[in-house]
Amino acid sequence: MSLENKSVHIRLSPEQHQRLSVMADFHNRDMSELAAQLLEKMIVAEFHDFTIAAERYARLGLSAFDREKLGKGGK
Repeated sequence: MSLENKSVHIRLSPEQHQRLSVMADFHNRDMSELAAQLLEKMIVAEFHDFTIAAERYARLGLSAFDREKLGKGGK
């Protein structure tokens, strides 16, 4: 039994959708496959940055709650 990927629905701007379509056509791939690959690459990079920041906060003895107090909260 193979593990199935989780499903996520996203909406792209028309411009980004067109770019994705061009890239998928160029690589002879399905748009959803290419989008998933690109999104996974971005998540890996962003999560790396996130873990580095979390380690730095931990070394300073700060928590996520302290970060909120400092006005550096998330989006």
